[in-house]
Amino acid sequence: MNPPGELLNIDLHTHSNCSDGALSPSQLVARAAAAGVEVLALTDHDTVAGLEQADHSAGGLGIRFVPGVEISAAWRAQSIHVLGLWIDPAAAQLREELDLQAERRRTRMVKICERLSKAGLPGAELLAAVQAQPGLPTRAHLAHAMVAGGHVGRADDAFRKYLGAGKSANVAADWPALDVVVGWIRAAGGVATLAHPARYTLSAGARRQLLVDFVAAGGAALEVVSGGNGAQHVEAVAAMAVKHGLMGSVGSDFHDPQLTWNPLGRSLKLPDGVTPVWHSYLK
Repeated sequence: MNPPGELLNIDLHTHSNCSDGALSPSQLVARAAAAGVEVLALTDHDTVAGLEQADHSAGGLGIRFVPGVEISAAWRAQSIHVLGLWIDPAAAQLREELDLQAERRRTRMVKICERLSKAGLPGAELLAAVQAQPGLPTRAHLAHAMVAGGHVGRADDAFRKYLGAGKSANVAADWPALDVVVGWIRAAGGVATLAHPARYTLSAGARRQLLVDFVAAGGAALEVVSGGNGAQHVEAVAAMAVKHGLMGSVGSDFHDPQLTWNPLGRSLKLPDGVTPVWHSYLK
């Protein structure tokens, strides 16, 4: 296999059905291998449940596997996602904290479905449908259940009509502070990487302050290329990484093969001038 500096296809942000992805960890790895991915991280939301299966599958397919997780955090009342890359999945504190994250998700889902009931929808039925799915409950699971039940036409409509900020069934998340989450990742031997920074609804000044606070907490990298971000976002985020002394990461944020616009690997290339996070951490 190529040395780290010459790897052609790296994807450090993906999801399996242990959170809100469509594929099992082994199916995800097989699809990544078929796409020519050489280095793959599984970064499910607030869980490491799929890492052992993914690691085993990757070893059989010649993929370098990076154990990861995507942890939900709060910064100025904004939900922020932090990737923990190269974590030790067996780290006791991390596992304890992720158990608490799972409980926060379950509690929030119950409250959301109670509000849907008050809005005239079958909340208990929708909650049961979400709970029947593998992995931790997410609002994406609920939106899909609402589509399946004929209550909305598309998943986006569920957020626009019921689940989004300011809507009747919205329940604010109670995530731990950003610096706390970064601390969990570092304590587990991982590299804290701010996920999809261009997606957060922040002013330019607030985004700069977010990065200042992230670096102060021990954050090490910025996801420069993510999902369907356009070229204008890539260049802007690359400039942020350089300015704040952060390494750069790349990830598709892959969830579902039916989303054909966002395949695994998808030509994820860092712009020149950004130090790749894998140069320091890929063995």
